[in-house]
Amino acid sequence: MHLVELSRAEHSELKINPDLAEASAAKQHLIPIVVSEFRKAATQYPIVFAKNPETGRFAPYVLNGLEPEENLFWSGTKMDVAYVPLNVRRRPFFVGMADTSSGANDNVLCIDIESSCIAASGQKSIVDPDGSDSPYLKEILSIVRTLVQGQEQTNTFISTALSLDLLCPIVLDIVLEDGKPLHVEGLYSIDEDRFRALDKDKVERLWNEGLLDLIYSVIVSTGQIFNLIRLRNERESLNLAWRDNEN
Repeated sequence: MHLVELSRAEHSELKINPDLAEASAAKQHLIPIVVSEFRKAATQYPIVFAKNPETGRFAPYVLNGLEPEENLFWSGTKMDVAYVPLNVRRRPFFVGMADTSSGANDNVLCIDIESSCIAASGQKSIVDPDGSDSPYLKEILSIVRTLVQGQEQTNTFISTALSLDLLCPIVLDIVLEDGKPLHVEGLYSIDEDRFRALDKDKVERLWNEGLLDLIYSVIVSTGQIFNLIRLRNERESLNLAWRDNEN
């Protein structure tokens, strides 16, 4: 990866194939999301929380696999889902920080100039012939804006959940149909019992702050773990059938 600040002039000739953005998530079992994505994500993925190994801070993710580098939604050519997280769709663009003369740090749009999404055959341009931002770049800017603005609300949600002692570790001990055991740990979710035990004032606070539906989205999404198990069993069955045919 080689990130540089995007320049409409210097990078005007670049061509982007956005379909290849999903390929970058082919071996990503955790994809970070912001709270504005919770409702859509909950219809397909388990929403979990994990600690940053360097800072120890929690962040929300969608869980794509039951082992590291496993994305059970990756079909080989795309993610077979109705909703692709914003942090995948924005690639090969990233948010960086630029030092200003005032000493403050401002967000800047960066591009990974080594990304496989950049290809001569790409159908998307950064700028139009008249030098204005292309519709594709405007879409990317909208996605990045949503991610940046959503970070504050995401941090508020996590801080509130921690203050109410609602985040708890989850451990998955799974036995696949072929008898293979899987042990998944290091993830966190909403403790449903503690949530239901909250007094009326705290629940009302969550409602007034727009956080109550987010908690419900996380709780409902845990049922998607069974879908991941189903997908893993199907993949194991296909692999077994392929090996039998090879023999």
